Amino acid sequence: MPAPTLSTPTTSGNQAFSSSFDVARIREDFPALHQQVNGQPLIYLDSAASCHKPHVLVERLQQLYLEQYAKPQENHPMSVAITEQLENTRQQVADLINCSKDEVVFVRGCTEGINLIATCLERAILQPGDEVIITMMAHHSNYLPWEMACNQTKANLKVLPITASGEIDLNQLQDAITDNTRLIAVEHSSHVLGTINPIKQIVEMAHQRGIPVLVDGAQAAPHMPVDMQELGCDFYTFSGHKMGGPSGVGVLYGHKQWLDKLPPYQLGEEMVDKVSITRTPSTRESSFKSAPQRFEGGTQAFVEIIAFSSVIDYLRSIGRQESADYEQALLEYALGKMEAVDRVQIIGSAPEKEPLISFTLDGIEAKKAESWFNENTGIALRAGELSAQPLMKSLGLEGVLRISLSFFNTPQEIDQFMAALDECIRAKG
Repeated sequence: MPAPTLSTPTTSGNQAFSSSFDVARIREDFPALHQQVNGQPLIYLDSAASCHKPHVLVERLQQLYLEQYAKPQENHPMSVAITEQLENTRQQVADLINCSKDEVVFVRGCTEGINLIATCLERAILQPGDEVIITMMAHHSNYLPWEMACNQTKANLKVLPITASGEIDLNQLQDAITDNTRLIAVEHSSHVLGTINPIKQIVEMAHQRGIPVLVDGAQAAPHMPVDMQELGCDFYTFSGHKMGGPSGVGVLYGHKQWLDKLPPYQLGEEMVDKVSITRTPSTRESSFKSAPQRFEGGTQAFVEIIAFSSVIDYLRSIGRQESADYEQALLEYALGKMEAVDRVQIIGSAPEKEPLISFTLDGIEAKKAESWFNENTGIALRAGELSAQPLMKSLGLEGVLRISLSFFNTPQEIDQFMAALDECIRAKG
């Protein structure tokens, strides 16, 4: 496949930044932002990897561990209280993404959510000659589980190319779908290109042929309201830590008709109703609980799951749409600044993007530039293949630099980043 050349989007580099979002107040809620690195104020531009935590999360974790800790699903009062809080959190997640409570499965992160569905389809659905469609912009976590599932079942994995602007060509997707297609797995937004994909249209196209769609929402869920009824997808998964929540907590949404028909993923306590041992293997009939508990074997990170509810409350308190609009304003401001630098080549020019920018510097290797930032500034960014080796190969790149923004970043931080970028170019170029 020929390597696409991603063009730089057109944005005014002279626009002034204007927003009514009270970022100064917001920043007071994040203690980690008020520290120095290399003797300089921390500027955290790596939220696409993981987001910093508001103090309400830390306080809730401390309260749960020190005062309220008990294993769920037992009969004593402390356990009953914890179980109730766990199920209340499930309802909060359901309200956040607009679905039914019994369609919310708690997992360890977006990666486990994808692996869960891939493994269940491998066991119950996929056959030799079947097809799974993914895209070239897939994170390794949305590539490797499908590669293994297809290898195990002798199904075919189709990787859809992307356009020169870094988007999915819906006509190409339509042509790729056949009577053997069993699933389409697609990113809501790209962690490298920033592209926000047209999920609703993709789902409508797939459902016309009776094909389910899984959406990797790891990058989108932290930056925009997501609505399962509006998107219409069959599965949607995301991680709590990218939203300011604790590590080890993720959410898998599954449409009830699918969760009811899929087999269990991991077997253990909490997900089983009856375990039967007889002398005759054919008569052994262990039975499992209904969804979502059927997919939650073993003791989960229940404290962290419950504490995640405090982050949901926090995100709602600052306004999901208001924070999304602010991040988009930051993105436009940063794009305008970076486009004015001759040595900068921005990767990905889709008209709708999440608040991140991947770029290269002419004549400077990405990892060497990253090292310069790490050694000389307080700016946290990322460089390399970004867990997207197939995409990098298709672009003819060994790696890129990436800055990713959150609602606690400021235009002043972008200005400071631009000053450091200029110094980096002069020092390394």
